[in-house]
Amino acid sequence: MTTNTDGSSALPFSRLVIVHGFGAAPSDHWFPWLAAQATTAVVPELPSPLAPSAGAWITRTAEAIGRLDAETAVVAHSLGNPTALAAVRQLQQAGDHGSLGAFVAVAPFLAPLPPVGDEDLDGFIRTGLGDFLTGLEPAALKPALGPVRVIRSSADPLVPADLSDEVAAAFDSPVSVVPRAGHFLASDGVESLPAVLEALRSAR
Repeated sequence: MTTNTDGSSALPFSRLVIVHGFGAAPSDHWFPWLAAQATTAVVPELPSPLAPSAGAWITRTAEAIGRLDAETAVVAHSLGNPTALAAVRQLQQAGDHGSLGAFVAVAPFLAPLPPVGDEDLDGFIRTGLGDFLTGLEPAALKPALGPVRVIRSSADPLVPADLSDEVAAAFDSPVSVVPRAGHFLASDGVESLPAVLEALRSAR
């Protein structure tokens, strides 16, 4: 788990939890850049990123969030979204009736993905993804999330736009569309993501 506590912040929340997706690590993509913007940033390193286990990922993310409070914002990317939402559900089930300050969903989905032509990812989509999506009920989660903001690309090759838009509709969220950002990976040229800062500020 990567933690940044440099005492300064460009964000309106004192604590930020960043949840990565399939095949990623805390040092990838725009995560280090975003963590540097926060007074305290927690970026859990989720195990076996090329063969994720829902139970392990959700529990580790729930531990990283710790508690649902207004000074904590969660930013999740791709598979990190159902992971983080399931972690919030786990905290609710453990008796935490609080609410996050905000939840920013980057390239989110809560429905099965189509095959993408990558052997590892397609294998996971077939055999492992369903465990992450089971039992996620937006109506039950909404009171625990604070304002939700959805960010998607104009042309995401992995997560179809309509799946991200469905997430936005389910959580009454506006949608910010970033042109030509692919799947928001470093290989897409995305190593910073100002749209996330804008989303967090608008949620306060």
